[in-house]
Amino acid sequence: MARADAPPTTLFRGATLHPGDGRAPFVGEVVFEGGRITEVREGSARAPRGAEVVDLAGRHVCPGLVDAHVHMGVMPEGSPHESKDINEMTSPVTPQMRALDAIWPGDTAFNKARAAGVTTVCVLPGSGNVIGGTGVVMKTSGRNVERMAMRTPACLKVAFGYNVKHSHGLKANRMPLTRMGIAALFRQAFDEARVYADKRRKDPELPLDAGKEVLCAALRREIPLRAHCSRSDDILTALRLAREFDLELILDHGYEAHFVLEEVVAAGASVVLGPAFRTCGSTESLHMSFESTKVLDDAGLVVAHMTDHPIIPVEYLAIQAGLCVRAGMTPARALSTITYNPARILGVADRVGRLAPGLDADLVVLDGPPLALESRVLETRIEGRVVHRWGDAIPVPGAGFVGGAEP
Repeated sequence: MARADAPPTTLFRGATLHPGDGRAPFVGEVVFEGGRITEVREGSARAPRGAEVVDLAGRHVCPGLVDAHVHMGVMPEGSPHESKDINEMTSPVTPQMRALDAIWPGDTAFNKARAAGVTTVCVLPGSGNVIGGTGVVMKTSGRNVERMAMRTPACLKVAFGYNVKHSHGLKANRMPLTRMGIAALFRQAFDEARVYADKRRKDPELPLDAGKEVLCAALRREIPLRAHCSRSDDILTALRLAREFDLELILDHGYEAHFVLEEVVAAGASVVLGPAFRTCGSTESLHMSFESTKVLDDAGLVVAHMTDHPIIPVEYLAIQAGLCVRAGMTPARALSTITYNPARILGVADRVGRLAPGLDADLVVLDGPPLALESRVLETRIEGRVVHRWGDAIPVPGAGFVGGAEP
C-alpha cells in the first residue's frame, strides 16, 4: 500500500535502462508512482495523465545497488576510540544478538552509500564469534532503523577460520583455539537447539531461550546461515555442517569457492564474494580473484559482490563489479552481482534489484554506464523519493533523505 506522502506519478524518458537482471541495456522509459515502479518499456509511449516527465536522454538508469554484506551503523566511521558494536566477544556463541539493536543511522557511511547509488544493504554482526547473531536487510535512507528495515531477522551470522581463533583462542585464552574447536562449538550449539526444540514441543510452557529460538529458526530453514569462510577447508566445513543440520547456506567471502566448485554447486549454496582489491592480509585471502566471479556465475551459482564496509568503503561497490568485466563478464552480468543477485540472496528480490513493474522505485540516474569508473551518480531515489543529487551539500548526519517527510 502506497504511503500518503509518496511522490506523484513520474516518468523517466529517453534514458538507457540497465535492467539489473543480466539482460542487455536498452533505451526506454520507467514510470513510477506511490513509491513503486508501474511500467518499464522500450521506446516511448504517451505519458500517464498528470505525470511529471523527466527527460533523461543521454543518461543511464539502473536499479538501486544492493550490498549484501556490510557493517554500516554498527562500526561507524570516524570514532577510533569508541569500541565498536560489531562483535559481542564476551562469548563465542551469541545467536541472540541482533544487528538491528546496534545500528546508528547517523553513520556517515549511509550518506556515502546513497551518493554512490547503494539503496539496500544487509548489515551483519562481525566474524569474531562462531555464531554472532542475526542480520538485517534495510534501506540506506532514514533516521529510524525499524522503518528502514526490510527484513529482520534476515539471516544468522556464523564464522569459521582465523577471525574466530584470534578473537577467542589467542586473545581470550578460551575455546575455540582451532578450526576443530570452531566446528565443535557449532555442533554443540545446534545439537542443544534440537534438544530444546524437542522439549518445547512436549512442554510449550517451558521458558523461552532467545538464542536457541534463533537457532531453531535456522533449523526450520526460516532464516539462512551467512557463513564467513574464505579458504577451501573452511568452505567445506561450512558445507558439511549445513548438510548435517539441513541448513540453508550462503557462503560469505568465498575466495576459494572456485577450488571446491563441484561441492558448492552440489550443495546449492549462494556465494557473496569480497571484499576485493585489498592487500591479502592472511592465508584466507591469498586467492582473491575477479576471474572466480565468472567461474561461479558460469556454473549456475547465484553470486554477488560485497564491500564488507568499512573494510572496503561502500561507495566502491560498483568498482568491484566493474573489475569483473575486465575479468571476462559482460557488463550486464557483472551488474547483476550488485543488483538482482544479492536481492535474491537476501530474500528481497520481490522488492529491489531490478527495473520491473511492482518493485520499489529505487532508481539511480548516471551520466554514463553504471560500472564505468568515470560515471557519476546524478540522482538516487528510494521508493520514488530523491535521497541524493549530484552537487548536494553534505547532508546532516542521520537525515537520510532530501526534502519532505522521513521515509
